[in-house]
Amino acid sequence: MRKTIGRYKFSERQRLALVNAGLLPSDSTRKSTTLASRKFSIDEYIGMAEIGVLGKEDRVELVDGVVVEMAPIGKPHGARISIVLQVLMDEVPRNIMKYSQSTIRLNDGSGPEPDIALLTPQASLDRENVPLPEDILLIIEIADSTLPRDRREKARRYAESSIPELWILIVQTEEIEVHRQPGPDCYANVQVYRRGDTLTIQELPDIDLAVDDLLA
Repeated sequence: MRKTIGRYKFSERQRLALVNAGLLPSDSTRKSTTLASRKFSIDEYIGMAEIGVLGKEDRVELVDGVVVEMAPIGKPHGARISIVLQVLMDEVPRNIMKYSQSTIRLNDGSGPEPDIALLTPQASLDRENVPLPEDILLIIEIADSTLPRDRREKARRYAESSIPELWILIVQTEEIEVHRQPGPDCYANVQVYRRGDTLTIQELPDIDLAVDDLLA
């Protein structure tokens, strides 16, 4: 997961595009306070990408209706994601989609971009849809300086939306925290796995993954 910088600062071009799309009142380009107080729905947020207000170069996600900017992915972080994705592609059946660094829709209307998510074979993805909580089997976050936020804010949001399982791969200690049994504000069961251990995905119990491979 990337570090949050803060509220995203829309350019004047982007403000005008939001006005033209009906997402802001016509006089908002002259009122800096309009965007500061505006909260967007997940559908409006997805629409921003469809009309070109937000592009792939914009490192952002939606949190509680607010578009927030994320720090660019560093090379070590990106390499870790690639390693874990390769293990999943090798070991997890092809009909289980491996979804990376793209928007999901949580029950509170937020649209975070987890590092990796495994989706059910029934998940429907097209330009109209992003994964819902019921589409998600597992979320994996790669944690470096973001560990406190991963454990608190991210874990709470995922648990509240009934995501069945969250793994937090902790770079500094080479451990994987496995969070299960989602509740109203947290996961009831948290276990730590280290090198030499074997991990099983709760919703895919026939698949065993070596922690050494995930931490390679």
